[in-house]
Amino acid sequence: MSFLQVLSSEWIKTKRTAIRLIVFVTPIVYPVCMLWYFSKYSNPSSWQIKIYSGFFEVLTVSIPIIVSLLTGLISFQEEKSGNFIGLLAEPVSRAKLYMSKLVLLILSAIMDIFLATFLMLLGMSFILHVDDVHYGLFWQGALLSVIGSLFLFSMHIFISFAYGMGASIAIGGGGFLISAIIGATVVGDDMWPFIPWAWAVRLTKIPILLMPEAKLANGIQPSELFLQELMKGMIPAIICFVFATIGGIIWFNRWEGNKSYE
Repeated sequence: MSFLQVLSSEWIKTKRTAIRLIVFVTPIVYPVCMLWYFSKYSNPSSWQIKIYSGFFEVLTVSIPIIVSLLTGLISFQEEKSGNFIGLLAEPVSRAKLYMSKLVLLILSAIMDIFLATFLMLLGMSFILHVDDVHYGLFWQGALLSVIGSLFLFSMHIFISFAYGMGASIAIGGGGFLISAIIGATVVGDDMWPFIPWAWAVRLTKIPILLMPEAKLANGIQPSELFLQELMKGMIPAIICFVFATIGGIIWFNRWEGNKSYE
């Protein structure tokens, strides 16, 4: 069985589950709520910066809890199917099974984040009537939010299968608080490159440096600062994702799925 067939099978498993509800409803409801919120404000000179910051900050701070819920639901679904026996008895390599679930989650995140960004941009143009929308910077923010979240997907899919849905959601709740404190406030200015839950939040702030409305200290070149901050977050995010994924595959190959979680 090819990887695409395995991936398709994993998607079919989500039919009539809360997973599809989250995947399809969230990227529509979220930008609508944000557009409603910003429609109550006037049009100041820093209008786009406020919209960009608000849209991506709320989105990325919420990612840890959403990731933990999605991975927990996937694990719980497999556990209900005979205590993982249906999963482990499939005539497919363990590596393909593990990667298909991980890729499905990442593709769902990409679709949701980019769809929400697209709807937000449409709303900015035709509802809020924002002049000269910085489309490219918003798409950069969407891409960086995905990159900053990759490690969380690898970590939570391991936690969900190894320790259960409850553990995944509990850690996701803690990650939500950490991302809000370290990622969204000055508290984390020095430590954020070492905190996985802050990567998505901080990475999406970087494109603001390239906005014409941004005010930087004298002598600071926006392009240089952009590259420096980008490397601070992207390098650890990608390296940790690769190692976590490899470690997860090795663990899954040996996993027997013989525990039952309440």
